[in-house]
Amino acid sequence: MVRRNRNPYYYSEYNIVKDISFLIAISKIFLAMVILVGLLVILDIFVYLGVVGGRYDGEVKAAYDSSYDEGYTQTYTTGYREAYGSAYSEGYLRGLEISKDCGSRDGTGSLVILRIPEYKELQAFLADDNTDSNQYIADEYTCFDYAADLNNSAESIGIRAAYVSIRSRKWAHALVAFDTIDKGLVYIEPQSDREVELTIGKPYPWWKAGASSPVDAGYPVEEIQIIW
Repeated sequence: MVRRNRNPYYYSEYNIVKDISFLIAISKIFLAMVILVGLLVILDIFVYLGVVGGRYDGEVKAAYDSSYDEGYTQTYTTGYREAYGSAYSEGYLRGLEISKDCGSRDGTGSLVILRIPEYKELQAFLADDNTDSNQYIADEYTCFDYAADLNNSAESIGIRAAYVSIRSRKWAHALVAFDTIDKGLVYIEPQSDREVELTIGKPYPWWKAGASSPVDAGYPVEEIQIIW
């Protein structure tokens, strides 16, 4: 025979213990959830910082590249214009003196006249010229060097050419222009010898032109400067 416990406090004490155990279990679950949420928040913070940090590094590099290109083209264009004019004048005068010293009559030594070519003559010159085969080297041999070399190569055989500097808000670039008899002004990308169109307010066609493009290639052309 099983004797029943007649103690009136027996059930109440049992229920209290049971309730305490239940509360402890609930507390453990709640604490585990708090810890899990905290870990997720910390993970999100690290991921966010990583993304922001990477984006920041990318923006810093893009800003540096753009500033470098713009500063380079401004100084290069100015220096090219001044050096070209000075060297051309001094070379002509020195050549005239040498011709006179060699017994030439006055006027025999004369300034070489650059001619405006026909379009087919320009195409033949570009096919023979090897400037486009030069290797692009960042900070050493860039678009400005390509343009200067193609310009000088054309004028060395009597074809009139112009150094062209273009700029946007984020990048700078250089190419060469030729005034042709039958097709008018023609812009040539010296890295590929391809003919391109320049329009203020539109992006430069980097890929179509076959030129090395900057980070912010999508920004439109804001300035075109032609130096004959």
